[in-house]
Amino acid sequence: MHTFTEELLIGEIADTKIEHVAYVGPTEQTITLTDKNVTMFLFIKGNGTLHADSMTYGLVPESIAIPFDEISNLQFEVPAGEELHFVRFTKKLSDQDIEDMNNFPEENKYNLFFTRFADCESYTEKIKSPNTISRTVLPADIVPRVALGTVEAPGPDEVGAHKHAMLDQLFLGLTDNDIVVHADGASAQLKEYALLHIPIGSSHWVSVEENKKMYYMWMDFFLTKEGQEWLKTHKPVSTDKNDY
Repeated sequence: MHTFTEELLIGEIADTKIEHVAYVGPTEQTITLTDKNVTMFLFIKGNGTLHADSMTYGLVPESIAIPFDEISNLQFEVPAGEELHFVRFTKKLSDQDIEDMNNFPEENKYNLFFTRFADCESYTEKIKSPNTISRTVLPADIVPRVALGTVEAPGPDEVGAHKHAMLDQLFLGLTDNDIVVHADGASAQLKEYALLHIPIGSSHWVSVEENKKMYYMWMDFFLTKEGQEWLKTHKPVSTDKNDY
């Protein structure tokens, strides 16, 4: 068997289907995209090659691909000895989402959005320690009402308690992640490659013990476009250098 698919968190994020997909090499697979949806691919383990029209990308762990309207299907190649694992999000677009996409700035419009997590812009946030490396993987206004980022720190450390009633949030454990997520009176361990839904509006925080690693992706699904104002709490880390 060269393919495996399982649906995750069924019905928990409105108008969004979430699937874990694995391709076992050697294999070639094609995914056909559907109208009035946007599909996000988060590659978390294994290697392969992605072909989209005339574009070719080498797939490595911790990278993301999002095709847009001009692309109708994607071809995946996985060589012998490799298992390519990814999470696929298929989000239904409302008429308002489609209108918003048409009005996004030109620099936010892509035929296919592709990047490695490690190459993304860093940001700081008051609820995180100076030892934390946070990156914005998917900024606002590329996919309507969706933003993604990563948080990384060695233990012991924590992300301070906060709440947001304007969005649904998922946490995805990345390589070697071993944290505890607290929400109101409950807590749950989040290991690598596990997916967790943060209860909307809950007061939640994250802790990591000594000799363990915090490394997870947050996924914000905003209820309204206006709710994206929350992202202004993320302050980009300046990369400007003085000329001497």
